[in-house]
Amino acid sequence: MIPNGAIFESERRVLIIEHVQADRSLLRHWLQSEGMEVYEANDIITGLAACSKFQPNLILLQLRLPTWDGYEVIRRLKNDPRTLSLPVIFLADLAMTSEKARGIDMGAVDFISKPFDQVELVARVGSALRTKALLDLLEQRAHLDGLTELGNRFALRDRLPLEWEACRRLDLPLSVIIADLDHFKGINDRHGHAAGDEVIRQAARVLRRSVRESDFVARYGGEEFVVVAPNCDREGALKMADRFRQEIADLRINFRDQSLQATCSVGVASYGEEVDGDALALLEQADHALFQCKAAGRNGVWMWDALRDEGFPLDVEALTTAH
Repeated sequence: MIPNGAIFESERRVLIIEHVQADRSLLRHWLQSEGMEVYEANDIITGLAACSKFQPNLILLQLRLPTWDGYEVIRRLKNDPRTLSLPVIFLADLAMTSEKARGIDMGAVDFISKPFDQVELVARVGSALRTKALLDLLEQRAHLDGLTELGNRFALRDRLPLEWEACRRLDLPLSVIIADLDHFKGINDRHGHAAGDEVIRQAARVLRRSVRESDFVARYGGEEFVVVAPNCDREGALKMADRFRQEIADLRINFRDQSLQATCSVGVASYGEEVDGDALALLEQADHALFQCKAAGRNGVWMWDALRDEGFPLDVEALTTAH
């Protein structure tokens, strides 16, 4: 997944799930000698936990693990959207054709049998990592807005439900912010579309500075932006939204021989214990708040109150004095 909508280069991190210490040590030595970062696990519980902590680019997985076999590991990996695309290479002493076919059918990319050959194993691991890097690049570009290098609508569609479920599971607040540049058509009409593009690019840069590293930012379409802010309550989201609104109002954009200015309207919605719904409902609530902000005169921040089913404007003074 794209952090903050930015492209990043894939790294070579390999997770080895193998219960035989000697084999783990041998594989680690070979892979590290090729400049790969290696993490080891000797059972399924440690291995699955390492996926979120270590975030490997590839897993070398022993087929015959104690308690649960490798098939159970790959089944869990492929049923989790966070690890669905993670390539797995099975390791085995001896594997029948039917076992290999089952592993490949479940999503494994390769099967390596013992005794291991260093040249062959390193080559297969390297090939799988290169393929993963290319697929990651394609996915990133498919989820990237070309003008701003933020995530696009497809990235938002994927990211928002994940953040929603994670915050619900951990009992954390989640906020969504939608910002829209005011009277943007007038900028295009007066100064041209190239100038409008520059305003969008500059606004995207300001928005990136206004949010936290853990927040996800996307260009929702045209002159609209969305921020998904996990573990961010209403007060924090409102402060973030007003900071962005103020920085946009203060921004002076020099484009060729023109000086451009813009303002923005912002809608905010937050999920907490007292609010039911789902990820899409939260996005719609922020959109409703944005609509009310624009109807009230623009260049402001409105918050959606799910309990009253209506929006209300930000009280800057109250927000400033709040603890």
